Amino acid sequence: MRHDVLGGFVLRVFLWLPLCLAAWYYSATNHAAIAGWLARIFIDQFKSGIVTELERSGVDLVFVTSIKVQPTPGQTALLLPDVNPLVYTYGLAFMVALMLGARTKWWKILIGVLALLPFQAWGIAFDFLVQVGVKFGPEVSAQAGLFGWRLDVIALGYQIGNLIFPALIPVLLWAAFNRRFIENAIRVKARKAPASSE
Repeated sequence: MRHDVLGGFVLRVFLWLPLCLAAWYYSATNHAAIAGWLARIFIDQFKSGIVTELERSGVDLVFVTSIKVQPTPGQTALLLPDVNPLVYTYGLAFMVALMLGARTKWWKILIGVLALLPFQAWGIAFDFLVQVGVKFGPEVSAQAGLFGWRLDVIALGYQIGNLIFPALIPVLLWAAFNRRFIENAIRVKARKAPASSE
């Protein structure tokens, strides 16, 4: 009799998950730099010229903008919104743990990691845009040229990038790369069901 495919998979995922989370956390600065570079491209497509440079402060990404603010009367500075990329990239650890649990080939894991990057960059880009377009007030928003329909798109993009993409896309990528594994697990479960109901 074959062992429980689903139970073995779940056990392997839970064993791999702490290692994947640790690897993700310790490689976060390098991964964030790539995702931040892509996010800057998204931002330029949305509204060109807002970001002049991208810097890092630890793990955080700091977007140097062309937007001038006055923190105190008589003093002018450039707006430097920062984004914590960990909020948008944690799904990487879960996807890799799922793939390792399903014993996915290494090249599929690599493609999955690369396929995840645009979705992570989306979240980072819209986090920046919601800060500039909404959180910092109408003066900053007007200076950036973010008003009207753009603010609605920013709000929607932020919700999708913050709530849906980080959790859903890793699972969808895992499922796309492991269809045979999923079909086998369902087939084994279906064979066991009649025997257990007798």
